[in-house]
Amino acid sequence: MKRDKIIKVLITILLLQLPFLDMFRTTAFKDIEIFGITIIELVNIMWIGIALILTLTKVKLKEIIKLGIYLLVVGIYIYLHYQNIIKFDTNIFPDANFNFITETFYILRVYVLPLMLLYVLLHNKDIFNKEYYFKIVKWIIGIISFSIIALNILKLSYISYSSTHNHVLYNMFDYFLYQGDYKQLASRGFFDSANELSAILFMLMPINIYLLYKEGKKSNVVLYVGQFLAMVLLGTRTAGYGAAIISVAAFACYGIVILIKKEKINKWFLTTFSIAALACSAYMCISPFMFGRINDGNYSFAVQNQVAYTDLENVDSQDIDALINKYKYEYLINDYFLEIYPVSGDTEFWLNCAKRDKALNNDSRQMKTDILNRIMQRNNNDNDKIFGLGYTLNFIDLERDYYYQYYLFGIAGLLLFIGPYFYLLIKNIVIALKNFKKNVSLKTVLCFMSPMLGMIIAYYSGHVFGWVSPMMYLVMFFGLLTYVVYENSKGKVKKNEK
Repeated sequence: MKRDKIIKVLITILLLQLPFLDMFRTTAFKDIEIFGITIIELVNIMWIGIALILTLTKVKLKEIIKLGIYLLVVGIYIYLHYQNIIKFDTNIFPDANFNFITETFYILRVYVLPLMLLYVLLHNKDIFNKEYYFKIVKWIIGIISFSIIALNILKLSYISYSSTHNHVLYNMFDYFLYQGDYKQLASRGFFDSANELSAILFMLMPINIYLLYKEGKKSNVVLYVGQFLAMVLLGTRTAGYGAAIISVAAFACYGIVILIKKEKINKWFLTTFSIAALACSAYMCISPFMFGRINDGNYSFAVQNQVAYTDLENVDSQDIDALINKYKYEYLINDYFLEIYPVSGDTEFWLNCAKRDKALNNDSRQMKTDILNRIMQRNNNDNDKIFGLGYTLNFIDLERDYYYQYYLFGIAGLLLFIGPYFYLLIKNIVIALKNFKKNVSLKTVLCFMSPMLGMIIAYYSGHVFGWVSPMMYLVMFFGLLTYVVYENSKGKVKKNEK
């Protein structure tokens, strides 16, 4: 049908454009707006919006009602959420700048829109089959991985650990000559965020490995090696260690599946995959990434200046600000945190930080969480736990999802915006277990692995929930997983099946 073709084209454009839009976010293109909405966001809204409308013309009425109820609940939540956040005491955190339009648009754009994409994918199984997803995944891996490698070789890549657009000075062939900070060697291509990219590649790797098993072509070997190397070049823990850990996990899963099903071993896959994984892991072990990570762990939290702690015991309340700023390096308190949450505004909090274990102060994620928790505590509003403090509180990302969303949107927001992913994951697990024999395959296991890894890494390093591209990819993996589990359990999806 023409309608189905349009839906397929729209979603294909949406998914394939995501890597390019992420590159455009590093340019002036990100600031171009139409009706107050940036073009980058507008195109996502347009593709998903049209596909959603077309989908609603083919689903049963009860499915439309379910969607309507969800959106109604979201609307009620947004109203109650905003009524709560405008009661915030801005004397606690002056950077707060609550705005209904900004708050609402952020929620709809970042959290609701991916769920609308999920609705489209799940209600068009006849259009989006596993072969479709596999083709899209191959294109995305190729675009991301080989652009990172090519730009690294040409020394045009941006440095991963830099908020500015500084280019790497050494590439993957000559950077072993470099004796400085290894972080200056990490490459993110032209992409906007190394952390977001790490999460995306982390989720892509299991499907890449399955395609190597399923198709068994030389191009699949190139795709796997290319992604592994790109993840090492990216230089984050999630990417570098993730590539090796996922490969080992996939190898173990293959062995378990073979034992359970008593199938014949695919010698080509086992040999090729093992050689490629070992070669890439060897490269990772001698790369600046690994040496840098080893040295990163050599911190000393011993007391360097005892006077700093002696003075803490006798300091007057009016002198706490000066004292902490004087000895901030001894306490390992970063200037940035003192800037966004000044000592003068909460001397009790900073006095406790100065007295506690320095390792806690050295952990930026811990410091961000502690400050935000303190802000909520001082605001002394029990409804903050239910409805959150709001995105327009303008607090920095905690780099630890679930916690961050809890503080921004409360328990109600967590259930509405992240709960559906857990519900769908549990639902697929239950269906798969009910049809255990049919779902014991490397395909099913690795298709489960992708979204599960995304949801796990969201907790440990963040940059999945609350970030447009990672959430779109997460939705794509849930679409693939649901299709595979459905097909294994109920047979081939029929054309226009509701």
